[in-house]
Amino acid sequence: MDPVTILSIFSAVVAAVWTAWTWREQQQAVRQVQRDQAAALYVNPLLLAGHQLERRLGGLLDGRELALNKGAHTDQDGSVSAAAIETLWTFAQFFGWAAVNMRHGPYTRDPKVVELIVAISRTFDDRERFGDGAFRFSTAEQESLAQSALRRLGQTTLHAGESSSAVTEFAAVAAVDFERDFRDAQSTKAGLYGSRALRNTVEVIDRAEQLEGRERLTAVQQLLRLLLDHLERLEGFSVSLHEVRGAPPKGIGAAATANVAPPRILHRIRGRIRLGMPELRTNKDFAHRLGALIRTWEDVEDVSINVTAGSIAIRYRTTARDDEFQAKILASIGNAIHTTEGAAPTFVPRRRPQGVASKQPDAREGGTRPARRQQVPLQ
Repeated sequence: MDPVTILSIFSAVVAAVWTAWTWREQQQAVRQVQRDQAAALYVNPLLLAGHQLERRLGGLLDGRELALNKGAHTDQDGSVSAAAIETLWTFAQFFGWAAVNMRHGPYTRDPKVVELIVAISRTFDDRERFGDGAFRFSTAEQESLAQSALRRLGQTTLHAGESSSAVTEFAAVAAVDFERDFRDAQSTKAGLYGSRALRNTVEVIDRAEQLEGRERLTAVQQLLRLLLDHLERLEGFSVSLHEVRGAPPKGIGAAATANVAPPRILHRIRGRIRLGMPELRTNKDFAHRLGALIRTWEDVEDVSINVTAGSIAIRYRTTARDDEFQAKILASIGNAIHTTEGAAPTFVPRRRPQGVASKQPDAREGGTRPARRQQVPLQ
């Protein structure tokens, strides 16, 4: 076989391999975009509802909720306080988003997610271990509460490149609407709200000296923490970063970041991630300082902030796995926002300064080493 023919065959093989590899990469990127869009619709609301329920459980178990609600049960209709109904709404929200994720979310095949959601449901329904008192909701009551807390909006289309898919979209019922429905004797759900289980629960929240159902709630709290931790590891970020207690945060300024929510992933492909941060829309100083900080991180090539959309796009080059590096970016932004005064921030390693670096003694080697660039000031 002559060299020209061999070269032609080799070129054709290389072209075919390159085409197949490119197509596979594109398909993976499309699937990742679709998965992230589904997570934004289903997983993020579950995380928020889960953390809200976790905080409420903590308040009930340490007595704060009981102290606040005791004596307030004569609110409006003389029987149940608004705070007790809101607590019930918090349970209903979690039941709703948990059910949605079991049917529609990106983790319907994840064994641990399914196992923990089912375990939480069974703990609420368990009569053998915890009896039949307060906070005992049967599976049917959990499903009914879920339906009362979420509205099904219908089908929406998700686009990723040239691909599109139809998914079911849901919206949460506001607490005030839930309360109005709870108090309405003509409501279609009056039978549910008047059931012994629900009435027993709200009355315990309003009037109990000692919390009935403590063992059940403690078990639920432990399972819920496992679920939230697992989901946050899968997603690569935590929605509870803004709850860090301590001194005012350093980094991007205590006043600027007092109410800053953690970033959420809007889109990601190999070498690029786009995050949503609503604070970017209203706080230009925060946006400028955050962008300046991220540009100093190692392997970050470009940072683009869209203040209108409240998003920040980060392009990077790294030999590490994309999911690991992206998780590091999310954690580092959280650290930048929430590092307390006087603490050393644990950021992604900074990029080395370009050009000729000045020299300074290195005590360990008795020689000289390049001086590190000053970190971008955040105060």
